[in-house]
Amino acid sequence: MTLQQFRYIVEISKHNSISKAASALYVTQPSISKAVREMENDLGITILDRTNKGVVFTKEGTELLFYAKMLLEQAESVAYHFNKQKTMDLTKFSISSQHYGFAIEAVANLMNYFAERKYELTIREGKTTEVIEDVCASRSILGILSLTDLNKGFFERYFTSNSLVFTPLASLKQHVFLRKEHPLANLRSITLEQLKNYPYLTYQQDDVLLHFAEEAINVDNIGKLVYLKDRGTMNDLLSNTDGYNLGTGCIVDNYINPNIISIPLEGSNLIQVGLVKRKDVFLSEELLLYIDFLTAALAKSEPKILL
Repeated sequence: MTLQQFRYIVEISKHNSISKAASALYVTQPSISKAVREMENDLGITILDRTNKGVVFTKEGTELLFYAKMLLEQAESVAYHFNKQKTMDLTKFSISSQHYGFAIEAVANLMNYFAERKYELTIREGKTTEVIEDVCASRSILGILSLTDLNKGFFERYFTSNSLVFTPLASLKQHVFLRKEHPLANLRSITLEQLKNYPYLTYQQDDVLLHFAEEAINVDNIGKLVYLKDRGTMNDLLSNTDGYNLGTGCIVDNYINPNIISIPLEGSNLIQVGLVKRKDVFLSEELLLYIDFLTAALAKSEPKILL
């Protein structure tokens, strides 16, 4: 059992709802539900009864809630005893990611969660090769990137040979990002043939191998090609030109220009978004919390399935 699990229990008691507790803590509902189940299995008890009006603590759950509050108070007392400034030790880690708004939203939520403590976070956003190199060299403890059906086999061999572990978070259909005024914006799906006369905006420049490209497309067949370095420029050009970009289709509120939309790409391969880390690296409680925020932000931004 962990202090984080006890925090979940206490937060549930405040709201009588797992979903509201998850929202208050900026984590996913499945994360809290899983934590409760694990505690029930470890202790051999039932903590919560589910009803139409929410969740209710059982007798044993109420007893556990008492101990949870007591343990959290004791943890705060220990922190206060060894840190008279009432702040926790410096939380410090680095994360590398491809150009994903949901990864940055997760960082923002983590910063809000850490409002009362000291921290030093390094966020590196770059190409696939840079993300992997950062993790291999331990410049970053965690990398966020994507695989496609075209490069998955190559990546799996590459990760194995470099003692890296990839953990999938979501599988998404490849989408086209473009502005609302784009001539193709009213279509339910788009083909590569329909895109051939429009400028292709990509982060792919300087990647050593095609396998490391962020979008699975052969640039040799593109007549109008624009290479970019950052999401800010990508947002500006997508929202003000008829250029397009290919990717996950995730639209992250406040982290992408509201004039940009995403439409499914016909006949495309799935994109598998996930985490990469070294096999010998242990993820701290703070990093696991970031992963909870990341999973929630990714789920919230996923493109809606058209019926």
